[in-house]
Amino acid sequence: MQASIVSALVPVFGVIFVGWLLRRSSLLPDDSWAPISRLAYLGLSPALLFSSISHADLSNIQLGSFILAAVLGFLGMAAITLALKPFLRIPDPTYTSLFQATCRWNGLLILALGIALFGDEGEILVALVMVVSIPLVNMECVAALSVWGDGAKPKWDSILYRILTNPLILGSAAGGIVNLGNIPLPGMVIDTVDLMGQAALPLILLSVGAGLNFTAMRARPRLLALSVFIKLMIGPLVFYGIGRALGIEGVPLTILLLTGASPGAASAYVLAKQMGGDAPYSAGDITASALFCFVTIPFWLWALG
Repeated sequence: MQASIVSALVPVFGVIFVGWLLRRSSLLPDDSWAPISRLAYLGLSPALLFSSISHADLSNIQLGSFILAAVLGFLGMAAITLALKPFLRIPDPTYTSLFQATCRWNGLLILALGIALFGDEGEILVALVMVVSIPLVNMECVAALSVWGDGAKPKWDSILYRILTNPLILGSAAGGIVNLGNIPLPGMVIDTVDLMGQAALPLILLSVGAGLNFTAMRARPRLLALSVFIKLMIGPLVFYGIGRALGIEGVPLTILLLTGASPGAASAYVLAKQMGGDAPYSAGDITASALFCFVTIPFWLWALG
């Protein structure tokens, strides 16, 4: 089991490392990485989700229990972080970035790991978690920033519109319609979408590596240690425990474990800048959680997966 975990994880983490090397080598201009990341996340990843969901055999998946466990996991992480607020002597904007650090996850990184470990089944299950988590987590984080952030208060109709028109949501929804409606698609269309989806994951992993900024980890190191501990050590136990309580076993339970063990997402930094959070702290957390997940993810897979 340990050998199979290592053989699956090394290529994924290896591509992330190559992305870091490429950024350090200056082979590409620094300002080219943001468009590459945007292309991967918003241009190509919807094709990947559409492809995985439209082809999926959902008959053998306990959809109700699995999706409920994922939802409860994200709500549980939000509840834990809210319960900590009275004990944290930090500015409110910084607290919003702590909230994002513990509640957000890098779904596309976990998608790459799910595929590496479990193939099509892992891809389908992570895609389903992404479908329910994108609106839920974004609403949680925007709500926290609207209460404690320093920025302008959001217009909720605008926020809801942006969530519903998120390309990842649209790609997933289109895949679900094709799957549930048994809608036939021309082979050339399927091949085109599949090819676009295959290009997404390497670019995503390279972008994760290129985005590692070790100097950002100097911002609030003690608080950074707390958020990384909650995300990478408490998070897996929350998702795993909820999954076990709902009777989920096997690969679906391991996908829930990986969801809880995921590092933070770059979108936390973007939202912190837009809505008055602590952007430098968010940048540090994104790098620190990505760095330490190289150790904690294999540990949790070995211990509980």
